[in-house]
Amino acid sequence: MNTLYKRRVNLRSHLVTWSTFILYETVILGLFMGHFLYIGDYVIHYAHNIALFYFHAHVVLYITLRRKFIPVWTMPFVVVLEIVLYLLILYIIDSIAAKFPLVFGMGEVVIDRPYLLKYIWRALYFIGFSTGYYFLITFLKEKERATTLEKQQLNQIIEQQKIEKELTKAQNAYLRAQINPHFLFNTLNFIYNKTRKTAPVAADAILTLSAMMRYAVETSEEKGHIFIGEEIEQVHNLIHLHKLRQNEQIYFEVQVQQGVQKLGIIPLVLITLAENIFKHGNLSLKGHPALIRIYITENILHIETDNLINSIHNTSGLSKGLENIEKRLHSTYLDAANFLYMTAAHNHFKTHVMIKLEALSVFALPAGASGDTDR
Repeated sequence: MNTLYKRRVNLRSHLVTWSTFILYETVILGLFMGHFLYIGDYVIHYAHNIALFYFHAHVVLYITLRRKFIPVWTMPFVVVLEIVLYLLILYIIDSIAAKFPLVFGMGEVVIDRPYLLKYIWRALYFIGFSTGYYFLITFLKEKERATTLEKQQLNQIIEQQKIEKELTKAQNAYLRAQINPHFLFNTLNFIYNKTRKTAPVAADAILTLSAMMRYAVETSEEKGHIFIGEEIEQVHNLIHLHKLRQNEQIYFEVQVQQGVQKLGIIPLVLITLAENIFKHGNLSLKGHPALIRIYITENILHIETDNLINSIHNTSGLSKGLENIEKRLHSTYLDAANFLYMTAAHNHFKTHVMIKLEALSVFALPAGASGDTDR
């Protein structure tokens, strides 16, 4: 819609400009000569001159100045050829118009010196205007393109600052909400030692929780990337905690291709996907286990999840968590990463993260690209 509007405005401005120019020139010349020509004469000659104007700007100058295979020094020869073509077409037009004197008011065409000088000057006149017009529109296009690029860069900077601000706020909120980590971990370790004999299941849960919390604290202090293997380990811890709570009555599979554990990735992507599965999925059916699959094909890291949607559908925080993953992936990897999520057939919810290997922090080259997986 915006492009169509610009074209209409551009066409209107051209029509107004040409109408003003033709009116001005015909009135001045008519008053100077003491008479006006036939309307048909004005129509064919101004149409011919306007055609020369646009032909020179959009064809001759465009090809000569923007195509590297045509040297710029050929411009004078091209202009001479253009004038010759202009005179030839004009002679044909005038010869045809001379056969209709009542319409065009023209007599027999005689190619003499005054005729040639008059129309050579006329051709140069419109070629000069056309050259100025070409450089003007070229300047305006370049200026518009530069302005557009500046706006895009500014928007990217603003978006980056928003993401960084949101991440900082989240980290600050997390830090404010926690007790001194060393005190907390020492306390959990004390409770574990006191309960491991009398309540081994509770002690196991405390130990797993302590490991997960330590990972969360240490990850928040990291500068950027972690091993995928570290995140996979925390997913297993999360599954273990839920199995302890549900008395082993949950079904969750993690399939990992051999070697991907040593790839570096931004933290809390995999763990967030796993938490979404536990929060919004139904993991109680053996025939429909939740699945996380991590593998490499065609130099792309894939992280897929698939789970049955809980019949008591809890949508709180779902889109926000997924949108956060999407923003962080885009902020870090730009176009090298893609994130898709959708409700699929048979009441399943699926997500799919794709990141080009060249964009990842590689701590060690991945082995086992044949497709073998660890479970």
